[in-house]
Amino acid sequence: MDPVEKLFRDLPSPAADRVAMIQNGEWDQAHFTRVIGRFSPSGSRDPDRKFLAKLLEPQDPATLRSQLGKLAIDKPQIPDDGSAKSQQLKYHAWIFQGRKDEEYPFKDEKLRDAQPVNQSKGGHAFLPAKLTDPKVCANCANPDTDAACGGCLLELDSHAIIKTVYCNKTCQTQHWAEHKSQCLGRRKLSRAVSLIHDLFIMFQKRAWTDKQITGIVEKQGITNIIHGEPNDWALQGKPFVRRFPSSMAPSEEHALAVLLDSECQQLLTTCQGLVKLLLLPICRTLEEVEIMPRNAYRPTCDMRHNQAHNAMFNKHTVLCVTLMSGEKMVVDMAGVQYGWRETVAPWGAWTSHRVVGKLCYLPFGSSQQAMQMLNAFSPQFVNISESQRSSLAQKMQVAIQNKMKESNASSAVELYRLGEAAFASCKLAMLSSAAAAVDSGLRELYESKVGLCYIDERGLWQATTTKQQAEALKKVWLSDEDVKTLKDKGCGLAHALVQTYLEQE
Repeated sequence: MDPVEKLFRDLPSPAADRVAMIQNGEWDQAHFTRVIGRFSPSGSRDPDRKFLAKLLEPQDPATLRSQLGKLAIDKPQIPDDGSAKSQQLKYHAWIFQGRKDEEYPFKDEKLRDAQPVNQSKGGHAFLPAKLTDPKVCANCANPDTDAACGGCLLELDSHAIIKTVYCNKTCQTQHWAEHKSQCLGRRKLSRAVSLIHDLFIMFQKRAWTDKQITGIVEKQGITNIIHGEPNDWALQGKPFVRRFPSSMAPSEEHALAVLLDSECQQLLTTCQGLVKLLLLPICRTLEEVEIMPRNAYRPTCDMRHNQAHNAMFNKHTVLCVTLMSGEKMVVDMAGVQYGWRETVAPWGAWTSHRVVGKLCYLPFGSSQQAMQMLNAFSPQFVNISESQRSSLAQKMQVAIQNKMKESNASSAVELYRLGEAAFASCKLAMLSSAAAAVDSGLRELYESKVGLCYIDERGLWQATTTKQQAEALKKVWLSDEDVKTLKDKGCGLAHALVQTYLEQE
């Protein structure tokens, strides 16, 4: 047997992969890594042997699977020859493009998670109407009714997200005693999520970090994130914390998808204060839940270091909110990386359509604890940039609390009791004040010259820690004009930096 065919035969089958998801809430990374580690392309005549040999290079398991998915979707056609390779490539291509129930490649096998639903015009960007747009009166169970309770109705682009319907005013009045706590809880939650979302997006756009993006391109229903040469950024002394390049994206939805790619835990770590201040007070319980995504509309794929990092192979963290009424809702601020539009939805409807396998429930604060443990092993530049972002988030929170007090709403509960006009005015003032606080903090940060990227004598990325250090490095850093001139001439930036350094000597 050809070594490549043996590799694909030994990988967990699609059926075994699904069983692992159902039992453990994630795929069998150990099995997958073990099979890849044993692979040797020697003696293979398969045309993909050189690409597969690259999988032996050190990389995390999710990247290994992403690479297989990229190999699969780049093929003009996957042969339907019954081979293990054909089966695995079809399966990984399906996951890579969103794990959509209706596109499952093996029609003779039934997906346990799948439920037959008619997709809305927006596809998987929205939950199916069957799950979120009821037609049965909540009072008398009369079918074919569509008069919604205006107090808790939540719609997005004409798609119902949260909705309770009645035959008429009489039914609504009769049901009010039962519906009241649910209605008021939903209204508070909608306001909380809207406010937190806008603040979080504002913060992320202003205090973005980690990615050196040169392009955002949609291809085959995937938002691809294109990167430049990894060290170009360091050779210019760019700041680690900076504004997000929204203008590169073909649309605002694409921009938000890239902005929040792999950032689902940022709200629960750097910006956890927003959740504690604006969401926690209106909840009976609040839990973090890790899921494996399913039915993505347009997933992201980060093409850093010439490797595919597709969001479909990673766990996604959301919040499970239990309201005072006992109703459960999902809060998903980073679902846009899968092309999902709703940021809040009924828990049962959302999990039945967006999740594959077992849910992993964690106490609120788990992401923060995990991040603190991880920081102990993180590179110096990561710790400095995260410290700067945390400082900016704290300034934002102080500005928000001050505005709440000015509006005679010192707590979230009082804030959400305000009338529509008063709440809208207060929200606008909070956003404006928070943005001004972050901008002021960024000016101080840039003036300090701390957190600028450079490469040390070992070839490792570092962040400047003093203004004096930055001023010394400024003598060898390349300017934007230098970079443009060198690239026009076809010269490498690293070589130019060495030449500049020698001239300084």
